[in-house]
Amino acid sequence: MPDASGKRPSRAALVIAYLIVYIIWGSTYLAIRFSVETIPPLLSGGIRFLMAGLILLAVRTAQSGYKTTIEGWKYAFAASILPFAVSYGLITTAEIIVPSSVAGLLVALEPLWFCVIGWLLFKGTKPTKLHYLGIAFGFLGVYFLVSGSRNTDFSMDPSYTFWVFMLLLSGLAWVLGAFISKNPKIHDDPFMSSGMQMFCGGIILIVTQFVLSICTGRYPSLGTFSSRSAFALVYLIIFGSLIAYTSFLWLMRVEPANRVATHAFVNPVIAVFLGWLIGDESLHLNMLIATPLVALSVLLMVWEPRK
Repeated sequence: MPDASGKRPSRAALVIAYLIVYIIWGSTYLAIRFSVETIPPLLSGGIRFLMAGLILLAVRTAQSGYKTTIEGWKYAFAASILPFAVSYGLITTAEIIVPSSVAGLLVALEPLWFCVIGWLLFKGTKPTKLHYLGIAFGFLGVYFLVSGSRNTDFSMDPSYTFWVFMLLLSGLAWVLGAFISKNPKIHDDPFMSSGMQMFCGGIILIVTQFVLSICTGRYPSLGTFSSRSAFALVYLIIFGSLIAYTSFLWLMRVEPANRVATHAFVNPVIAVFLGWLIGDESLHLNMLIATPLVALSVLLMVWEPRK
């Protein structure tokens, strides 16, 4: 698939972009865990996306001289609602009750949503049998990944079940938002478009946190933020948002959506390894089963037979 200039991106550029989305986004699971230890989740997300958007817009404008339009900002605001305000808000709230391991399992359904929603609503390519087989292997791999964890809980408690459905809804919101983010009316340049959407998403999250504080009477205090949470937030701004999210948006413009969605299978594997290496989390034997299944799912999702 060609980019905005009509040229097919180089293989090296595609590989680098996929590695960034696979590895860096996988590391953000641990970074988010560290950041919300002392910073309210909505505030943490709001600062993350607001700062990342401002930095990206400033750098890109200085480099290229690109300008934004009022119409573009309107589209950017609309495009930021689902992936930031709705999806991020639901995930952070749900993980108060639902273990992160189960949340990671539900995230693995994203490639299915990408295939089906892209095909039905956005004139995407009809999924093939190999795509569905890849989704099945990926989902199975992530199941083995989280089922061996001591933190996994598949309770059917009514409140628990409600938040599981909210996590499913957050996945749908993220996928719909990802397709909407491809709208060229935001800006022709994908980096400007990314910066505008992150800025709007950050504003929405911060305003939501402010309204929540007014309703509850509990206001965030800067003095309670730990250095580990602060460093994690800086990492999320620079790597999780500036680098990884812009790579993701670029891939969504130049690659099939079902192929880009393979990050949903790889990210949990990266997260578990980093959690074991850095976060003092246990590494269970099911990883030996999960890793090849995830690798096979990615191969099936990206493989294209020669015609």
